[in-house]
Amino acid sequence: MIDHPNTGAAPADVSWMSWTAAGLAGIVGAAILISVFAPDMITGSQQEHLAVAAFGTWLWGLIGSAAFLTGMGRLRGSAARQFIWTGLAAATLAIWLLAAVVAIAAPRAVTGTDPTQIPVAAMVAPVAATVLTWLAGTAAKVFATPPG
Repeated sequence: MIDHPNTGAAPADVSWMSWTAAGLAGIVGAAILISVFAPDMITGSQQEHLAVAAFGTWLWGLIGSAAFLTGMGRLRGSAARQFIWTGLAAATLAIWLLAAVVAIAAPRAVTGTDPTQIPVAAMVAPVAATVLTWLAGTAAKVFATPPG
């Protein structure tokens, strides 16, 4: 295998690192977008705004990042697995992009006479994205494990 001229790393290692960085950047970018642009919860007769998405999204982004890194870490070492780690990174990017769109664009649930507005999608989308990221990493491990 020919080493990369600038780093001395094999091309497969450079690809793995690039896709790993892309997946992590996608998770962090989605967490930032959700935290900044997701609708606030509006409660009480004074209509106080509370950015509930900003509270939990970072935690779920960290857990999702750990799940993604665990999945990618299982794939490192063989250039034959390159299409699997590319797929895992692409799936992670798609999952977190969808979570950001849903969390930002979904309407709030309105309850009570005040009315209280609850951004359910902004609270649930990061959790769902984390679970799906873990599931994608597990599926990638299954695809990378040879039979027998």
